Amino acid sequence: MSGGRSATDIHSLFSANTGNGDLVQARKLEDTIGLCLSGGGYRAMIYHAGALTRLNELGFLARLQEIASVSGGSITAGMLAVAWPRLRFDHNGIAQNFSQEVAEPLLRFSRIGVDLKAIAFGLIPGRSAADSVAASYDRHLFKGAGLQDIPDAPRFTFMATNLQTGSGWRFAKAYAADFRVGRIEAPSIALARVVAASSAFPPFLSPVRIEFPPGSVQATAGADLHRPPFTERAVLSDGGVYDNLGLERVWKRCRTVLVSNAGKTVPELGSPTGRWIGQTLRTLNLVQQQAENSRRRILFGMSNLGQREVAYWSINTSIDAYGTPDPLAVPSDAVRRAATIRTRLNKFSPAETDLLLAVGYAGADAALRSRGLAPNMPPAQLPAAKL
Repeated sequence: MSGGRSATDIHSLFSANTGNGDLVQARKLEDTIGLCLSGGGYRAMIYHAGALTRLNELGFLARLQEIASVSGGSITAGMLAVAWPRLRFDHNGIAQNFSQEVAEPLLRFSRIGVDLKAIAFGLIPGRSAADSVAASYDRHLFKGAGLQDIPDAPRFTFMATNLQTGSGWRFAKAYAADFRVGRIEAPSIALARVVAASSAFPPFLSPVRIEFPPGSVQATAGADLHRPPFTERAVLSDGGVYDNLGLERVWKRCRTVLVSNAGKTVPELGSPTGRWIGQTLRTLNLVQQQAENSRRRILFGMSNLGQREVAYWSINTSIDAYGTPDPLAVPSDAVRRAATIRTRLNKFSPAETDLLLAVGYAGADAALRSRGLAPNMPPAQLPAAKL
């Protein structure tokens, strides 16, 4: 067979871990809480900031064991990771300075457009758009921090897609790994570069190339591509190409799975174009949408089987649809407006960020309360005054 995999290897997948009765064959499942932050550019970055604000108020932030992110969600997660040592948690597990340390820097950053500048920078010989994006992240958010500067707990995992192998590269403080290539212990990589890789939307902001020191990538079981050039460098694209919900790390580790989804949905078209380029783009978007739908069905299936406790909120779901008694007063048309905001890394207006904060906040509140994970006590007011 091609691709370095034998028929025996494929057959073994049918019997692997059959005794554990788990839908995703999790071998390291713990009674912990994990959070997944989806992709979606600046839109996701701000939507997740709203969701995190509500999680903090409910005391969930201090209880998180795993935080996995892709693309725009990784910008939010990166800011949270850098700020974590400075957060002042009270006796209820609420960070009193969350807004100043996490939300406000992200809001300031949303006023700065980086994608067009990065694309122009990439036209210079010897330069790349990814270099420009990473420099912007570092200058405005991460201030020189690397993976070894983020906390041990909670465990932050930033996902990117390996264009060489078709699998995911997971970057964390303890290790970075592609299961087909191997594992790097305690990787010394700039956080800005990791987040740039996770949010390297193709084709304009992609790829990000990360060089590995000789001998740093160690072989692991099943690493069929543990050889040069795979062990010398990674050629990476947006983590959303592989898994736009960032689920894999969390649903294999945590009994309680919280998912914040601000990703783009493919709109209906009454008369799709017959032109080759337009039809190709439409088809690729549909393929990615169906991949996300499949992962979501697995997630809900695990919940229905009692294998996971799941709370899921999405930018395109009306707050009334969660079935929460006394939901927050966010009109359905406001949710629709939020769901149609672009997913680029360009300048957002205060009205757009206020809307996204409110919808993310209300979505997290409704999902947690509808699943019985939070008390049925809505807060006094939304973080944004106008909708």
